[in-house]
Amino acid sequence: MPLAPLTSILITTWLMAAPSDDVAAIRSVVADYTEGVKSGDGARLQRAFHPEAKLLSVGPDGTLATWPGQDYIQGAVKRPLAEREDRVLQVDVFGDAAVAKVAVRTPKADFVDYISLLKLGGRWTIVSKVYHRALRAEPRPAGPLVGRTVALLLTHGFNLPEMTETRRALEEAGARVELVAPTTGSVRAEVPAGQVSEFPVDRALSDARADAYHALYLPGGTHSADALRLVPGAVAFVQDFLRARKPVAAICHGLWLLADAGGVKGRRVTSFPSLRRDLQNAGATWVDEPVVEDGLLVTSRQPADLPAFNSRVVARFAQTPSP
Repeated sequence: MPLAPLTSILITTWLMAAPSDDVAAIRSVVADYTEGVKSGDGARLQRAFHPEAKLLSVGPDGTLATWPGQDYIQGAVKRPLAEREDRVLQVDVFGDAAVAKVAVRTPKADFVDYISLLKLGGRWTIVSKVYHRALRAEPRPAGPLVGRTVALLLTHGFNLPEMTETRRALEEAGARVELVAPTTGSVRAEVPAGQVSEFPVDRALSDARADAYHALYLPGGTHSADALRLVPGAVAFVQDFLRARKPVAAICHGLWLLADAGGVKGRRVTSFPSLRRDLQNAGATWVDEPVVEDGLLVTSRQPADLPAFNSRVVARFAQTPSP
């Protein structure tokens, strides 16, 4: 059997073998926490937290502040916060340990919770929570991408830093980033066996329209990039951006899909070195540089190039008016 199909089969098998039941159980525990705080439901909160759980943060004097989880539960029962909005951003699992990243919005402040969980006696439970709080006393300065929405197209097996770091750079510049995937639910990064890094899908590809976005980003990851090439809707989605002359950024193996959509012909691009011949056959001029900008395209080679790539992507996406 040729190496490439065998590799794809092995990655697919690994993804299917990932502990889906654990991820579902962790999401259930996190729901007990978030919904318990909203409603003041002590039973749900007790079910979510280990009896000896701790909450940690930076104190007013810059030192570590910590208090028992039971004190936190008692406060939440006495003062429920119905206006609170929660969104699970990421779930990472490795063996019997896990972390859930949750964005929290309240009337006065925004929080990011990093919730640590352990699987004890066959059941997942919260053992600690570290959080960051950002008060909304004054509006933040507008970034260059405020008011713009970027589609981030991917599926299972994407490269983790190529997704998270570029998404963070776009969001910090003010953009709204939507994760678009062929199916609803969640997508998983390409991580070592026994580990799971899962993210919720914002919009199914069948419901996504290029005219609703300002720009498109294609992260790498061999399995994600190769699988998307077999999805006709994914190729058509990229072609719609190209026809509308909207900016497209791609890194590493993400250029496979861009090439299949006809987006590299006559263009100067870079990519992971193993794609060189594929891109040249598709009509591109391939160069070995950290980041290359040609017209509306911004391309890069690998995760090590992300700082330069992210800076150029934000600048390029900021040059074109929003739809």
